Amino acid sequence: MRDSGPRLGTLRLWMRREGMCLAILERALRLLRMEKCLPEAEVELNRCLYFCLLIASNELYPTDPVPPTAECNNQPDPSDELRAAREQKRPDFQWSFRDQYEQDPKHSSKQFVVECKRLGKSLRADRVFNLKYVRDGICRFQDPKWAYAQRFGSGAMVGYCQSMEPGQVLREVNEEARKHSLPNLVPGDSQVSGCDRLEHTFERSFNVSPFRLIHLWIDLRQPGIEGTSGER
Repeated sequence: MRDSGPRLGTLRLWMRREGMCLAILERALRLLRMEKCLPEAEVELNRCLYFCLLIASNELYPTDPVPPTAECNNQPDPSDELRAAREQKRPDFQWSFRDQYEQDPKHSSKQFVVECKRLGKSLRADRVFNLKYVRDGICRFQDPKWAYAQRFGSGAMVGYCQSMEPGQVLREVNEEARKHSLPNLVPGDSQVSGCDRLEHTFERSFNVSPFRLIHLWIDLRQPGIEGTSGER
């Protein structure tokens, strides 16, 4: 039988990997913002971001052998006796690594999961980006049918801010989050020029709860410059 809680070495390894992934994401988003001609569609933005992630990984951690993976299915959880519905779901990005402190090899594969969504005002009434950010983004880390980052204590979301003032976007996202009994997004411990970091922690029905979700929002209203984001 496995121990009831994660080992100290595992916690330290996860914290180190989380920090690396977030640093790479922040640098990659700043690189993305410097591109002069960016697509509008989420899938194409994610493709551009993928290559920025590879560049950022090489800049920040040139000897690290773990690259991000795009559009990879949730990995099987050894605690599920049969193939679960979540195994058919695909987060936008994942970093997978092996935990050498984990005694049970079946539990040794760890993934830091990232989901990306557009933010702002859509020209189509049936595509309200700020609401979808919550319903089709944040909730996928909580809903058992999606169960992003099911066995892990943290994950991340990327917000592509394409229109509206950041403060208005945040108000609409938080209003929708409260409708789903989720806490407000609040500014994180650190901020990087050109990229807003927010976060919140919420309960889940999975083995690992509460869960910390970090949000990185990049202002793409004026691509082609590094700049700083607007006021909230």
